[in-house]
Amino acid sequence: MSGKIRSHVSANMATDGMWWVCHRWLARSGNSGQVPTVNDRTRVAARVSSAVLASVVLALPPVARGAFVCKPPGGSTIIRDDLPPECASVEIREMNPDGSLKRIIPPPRTTEQRKAEEEEHRRKLECLQQNEARKQGDEVLLKRYPMEDDLIVARDRALANEKARIDQQNQRLKELERTRAHLEDEKASYKGRQMSDAMKAAFEANESAMAAAEHQIELINSRMGQIAEKFDPDLKRYRELVKGTAKLPCQLED
Repeated sequence: MSGKIRSHVSANMATDGMWWVCHRWLARSGNSGQVPTVNDRTRVAARVSSAVLASVVLALPPVARGAFVCKPPGGSTIIRDDLPPECASVEIREMNPDGSLKRIIPPPRTTEQRKAEEEEHRRKLECLQQNEARKQGDEVLLKRYPMEDDLIVARDRALANEKARIDQQNQRLKELERTRAHLEDEKASYKGRQMSDAMKAAFEANESAMAAAEHQIELINSRMGQIAEKFDPDLKRYRELVKGTAKLPCQLED
């Protein structure tokens, strides 16, 4: 049988089938004695076409309705409508029904990747804390000193107070030195005799007092250095804040 004859036979079979459906439809509607009209034939053909289309859609492969696509290690590409367990260690692509990419499911992170992420999180947290502390310090600085001169006056006053304390200790040392000179004169009068216990105690007390005064001077000098170390950066920061050039301790990368 030639191709034209087979096509003609198939077409006739399809037509006969449609007429049979049309006949049954008319029978259900109580019009079995009527001859199907052109409109009747059109409606039946539309219903048959819709049914055929629905069956074709259901018969399509899963990727046409949305699917998961991946390639396991050493294997071939997998296309499945559920997550393939074979691809648990590799990237999985979820596709839309139209074949476009919906999302990418990344593979599980390695131990090194988790450690790197944890370190990055820790670094960012420390950076945020440093920046927040700096912001709070800036607010306190600006509230405490409404003007730059206020800060300078406060620094000079603090240094002047410590200098006054040094002057007091130096005066104390001079008095102790005079006392020591009197003790030495009195000691010379013994001329080979053993000093009394009271003289020995006086010398020890004088030496202890002088050592204490010198130690206090060292502490005060240290505090003066701390004052300078505190106020000088504050003054520099204050000027930057006023000019709008102040920067935070660290910058977070996007």
